[in-house]
Amino acid sequence: MPISSPIPGVEVENLARQTAVRIQTAKSSGSGTIVERQGQTYTVLTSWHVVAFDRGDSLRDSYASRTIVTGDGRVHLPLGVPRRLGDTDLAIVRFRVNAEYKVAPISGRSAAVGEPLLAAGFPAGAAALTVARGFAELVLPKSLPQGYSLGYTNEVKIGMSGGPIFNTKGFLVGINGRGKYRDPGFGVYAFEDGSEPTPELLEKMVKSSWGIPISIYLQFASSHLGS
Repeated sequence: MPISSPIPGVEVENLARQTAVRIQTAKSSGSGTIVERQGQTYTVLTSWHVVAFDRGDSLRDSYASRTIVTGDGRVHLPLGVPRRLGDTDLAIVRFRVNAEYKVAPISGRSAAVGEPLLAAGFPAGAAALTVARGFAELVLPKSLPQGYSLGYTNEVKIGMSGGPIFNTKGFLVGINGRGKYRDPGFGVYAFEDGSEPTPELLEKMVKSSWGIPISIYLQFASSHLGS
C-alpha cells in the first residue's frame, strides 16, 4: 500500500539499517543501497567512485578485492563487475544469496526544498551505520557533473557515498555522494553545461552535502538495465 503520510522516524532509520550495505575494496570502503531483488539475486545501487577500478590494478585483482557486507554482517562476493550508469557517479553491483533482505522503496518524485531527509551510510573506519538527519537545501534546475543536483544539510562523512537518502515517508529519493565544504577551485560546483553559479548560490552549495536524485537511476532502470 502506498505511504501517503510521514512514518515514525525510528521506522525510517530501521529501513535504512535493513537496506544499506557496506562495500569494501582493497584500499577503501563505501556504502550501497539494496534497490531490487529478482529471486536470489539482489541489486545494490552505489556511487561509481566507490567501486571504480584503479588504473594500476588488474581487473581480476580489483574484482577479487570487492565484497558486499549486509546489515546482518554476512559477506557477499559481487556477481560480475560493477556497471556504471552512463557518465553519472552511479553504479550497480549484484550479489546472490538464499536469504531475505529488505529492498528500499523508491519514490517516483524528487525531494522538495525544505523537505526533511535522512541520509545513511558506513563512515570509513566506523563499525556501525551512521544515520544523519537534515533537510533538502537545494534542488538544482540543472545538474552538476555526474548527475549531482540534490543538496542537503545532513552531515555526510567519507565512506557514506552510495548510501541511501530517505524522505519521511520511507521512500528512497537519492544516493549520497559528496560531503560539505569542497574546494570550489576544483570546479565541483560548476554546472554540467559549463556555467557557474552566482556567488549567493555558491555559498549555499559549499555548505551542502550532495547526492544524486533517484530519478537518475529510474531512467536507466527503465531503459538500459537488464538482468
